[in-house]
This record gives sequence, structure tokens and C-alpha cells, in this order.
Amino acid sequence: MFPKADLLTTNANTLSQGASLGKVFLFDFNKRQYVLQDGKPVEASYEQAISQWVIKLLITELDQYPVYRKTNFGLRFKHFIGRRDLPIGVINSELKRQIEEKLKLHPQITGVTDFSFTREGGKGKMSFTVQTLRGVIEITESEVALDGRYY
Repeated sequence: MFPKADLLTTNANTLSQGASLGKVFLFDFNKRQYVLQDGKPVEASYEQAISQWVIKLLITELDQYPVYRKTNFGLRFKHFIGRRDLPIGVINSELKRQIEEKLKLHPQITGVTDFSFTREGGKGKMSFTVQTLRGVIEITESEVALDGRYY
């Protein structure tokens, strides 16, 4: 009387494609405003949405802003500013660990590879490859001031 449906097959296909990100609007971090076209916000592509989330993570200090408290979103960069008691290798290693750990909190990100971090003056230059459920996204030369600002 009722049609038979293979629910396990349907759920497996849904999971392999990954959950939808919903609508994410393109943000220009240099101008610090959303991108508008004809007065309407421009919708970000999948890659742009993931990249924006990564940049937001990199520039957000953990527990600095009330909206992110108790969400575990953000990094602890300020903790390392001006530290002379730790070797630079230890600091770089800890920053890499934090970034890799926090990136995997995003439901679409499955891994991080090819991570490199260099410091030049007051800025940190990072580049890495983000593996997602839909493929690979390269994050190239993201520059973040060690006080948390994005350039």
C-alpha cells in the first residue's frame, strides 16, 4: 500500500554532497563592507564562502568579541605578541596547530595541507590548502597583522 523507499541510500547521497552553506554574501575585507551590485548584495560562490570563513577565523581573537564567546571561534594570536621567552619555532608550531584544529570545526572542511607561516615585521603571512567536501581551495598569502587585523 505504501511505496518502499531506500532511506539509507538517500541519506548516504546527501551526506556525500555535504550540507548546503545557505546564502553567504560576498564581503570585501579591504573596504570592510559587503559587495553590492545594483544595490543588492552579491552572493558568494562556495569557494568564496569558505575563504571568507577562513579569513574571519584568522582575524578573530578567541573570546574577544561577545558574539563569539563560548563558540570556540577564533585564534589566540595576541598571546604570542612580544614573547621573547619562546623560540620562534614553538610559536609557529602552535599557531599552525591552532589554525589546523579550528579550520576543521567548519562542517565543510575536512583537512588542511601545505601550511606555511612566515613573519615579516608585524605581519604574519600564511598560505595553505583547505580540503573541503567539494574539493580543494588554496588560501594564498593571507596577511594578518599579529594584532589580529587583516591586510
